[in-house]
Amino acid sequence: MFFANRGIALVAVVILVVFAAIALLSISTFIGQRVLNQRAQENNLASLYLAEAGIHRALYDFRLHDLTANGYFTEGRTTIDANNSFTIGVNQVDALMTDTAGTYLGPSTGAAKSRYRYLYGARIQNTTKSKTVTIARMVVSWNNSYRLTRIRINGSNRWTGSAAAPANCDITDFALNTTPTSYPVDYLYFSGNMSGATVSIQYLMLDGSTKTVQMFPAVNQNNFTVKAT
Repeated sequence: MFFANRGIALVAVVILVVFAAIALLSISTFIGQRVLNQRAQENNLASLYLAEAGIHRALYDFRLHDLTANGYFTEGRTTIDANNSFTIGVNQVDALMTDTAGTYLGPSTGAAKSRYRYLYGARIQNTTKSKTVTIARMVVSWNNSYRLTRIRINGSNRWTGSAAAPANCDITDFALNTTPTSYPVDYLYFSGNMSGATVSIQYLMLDGSTKTVQMFPAVNQNNFTVKAT
């Protein structure tokens, strides 16, 4: 009977040891996972702050250069210390600044003032000093039955034809180089009076990126996009 009791006690001790080992392993795993999660959260927060620093740096550079000429920022990596850095990088359409705040309708020289067929006043600019951005195509949309016949940018015709809305215009590629310059979209010419129409343009860039802006009636869309990681 004595040996039987000792056997039962030994089994109980073994069971307790196993349960204790399992409990300790669970607690250790929990603590280890908690530490890893905490570290991951700290890394994520640090990454967010670094990316925000990159965006603020780009905007600061743009505003600084805009005080004396056309604003711009530069892409690339900035090292903070041995373990931290941020990288500013954008696709072509992000860097394309489109200013439609001053657009207006008007006639050509000597034409009757009732023939508001020309849409003037838009401007475009490359906001980087590190990437050439190229407009490959323009899709022009408007809400009447007249036809688009010409697009002129920076003093030269980039597309001629006769297209109803939406006009998918494969323009002669227009490159905005890395010398920050504000280029005029001289005019869009239509076959009839565009008074009362709403006109928008989708810019398709050489890298495949796109964006759409309202060109008329004039709205303040003098904007671009900055990305940082």
